[in-house]
Amino acid sequence: MDISLEQLDEAVPFSFHIGIRFISASAGEVRAKLELSDKVGNFAGMMHGGAIMTLADTAGSTCAFLNLPPNTVTTTTDSNTRFLRPISSGVAIATARPLRVGRTSIVVEVEIHDQDGRLVAKTSMAQAVISTA
Repeated sequence: MDISLEQLDEAVPFSFHIGIRFISASAGEVRAKLELSDKVGNFAGMMHGGAIMTLADTAGSTCAFLNLPPNTVTTTTDSNTRFLRPISSGVAIATARPLRVGRTSIVVEVEIHDQDGRLVAKTSMAQAVISTA
């Protein structure tokens, strides 16, 4: 699939609105980032868990999208996130990789790290493969 990072940034308006930007994208690995700001913070000044989950879902679903066969689309069917530490400054960086690409589903694992490389959260998700033909 031939798509630019700018096209990916704009493909999901909600993610773009909160500040998620793609760093790199291929079928084997998708990387995206989200900077801590008032828009994605919580009452304690840390990155909101929902923002972290949105970052994981955006990177993971994009990874699934880049692995789709022709005439199909994808949607998240389930997602499980484990939070390991907060993000109190800087950026969160998501790295999504496919664990299994099947005919009816794609399983993706996403790791979220802070700007110092510390593991912040880990997400496992399944994406349905849906025919449009």
